[in-house]
Amino acid sequence: MAHKSPRLFASPTHPIFTHFTIALTASSLVFDGLGRICNVSSLAAAGWWTIVGAVPAAIGALASGLTSRRRLAMEEGAARTWLRAHMAIGPSFLGGLVASAIWRASLWLETAAIPWAYLVALGAVVAAMTVQGYLGGELVYRFGAEVRERYEKLPNEREPAGEPARRSRTRPA
Repeated sequence: MAHKSPRLFASPTHPIFTHFTIALTASSLVFDGLGRICNVSSLAAAGWWTIVGAVPAAIGALASGLTSRRRLAMEEGAARTWLRAHMAIGPSFLGGLVASAIWRASLWLETAAIPWAYLVALGAVVAAMTVQGYLGGELVYRFGAEVRERYEKLPNEREPAGEPARRSRTRPA
């Protein structure tokens, strides 16, 4: 019998990176917005450092998302359509986040006030992130992507021999 070595990152890491990205990006917008409105430099500094953390987290989310995608067995259909949309927005969101971070870096280096145009641009990035998160959530909670046992199987996933299919979306008693 051949020994099967454990996969590196056998558990999905995509949700970890994703939630850090969401928290840091949204926090950056809030901190910079409050810093601008209240004219408080420490809030603007928090806005800077949170966007600095959001970029590597987003890169990790994209990379781990590609890894998760490779593990998914998914036929054409509704789930695949949602996945395509999710995967199309991801690189666009990352590009917008990196562009915002570069803009923010120039403001940080010049110790310039946060302009309203930057806040609007970062707001658009956060809106794209929100749509991206919604689509990803639907992949998990509607279609059971990367979830074992408690959700319906994806359309082309086969049950192991001798194991009954689980169709209930509720916790077993």
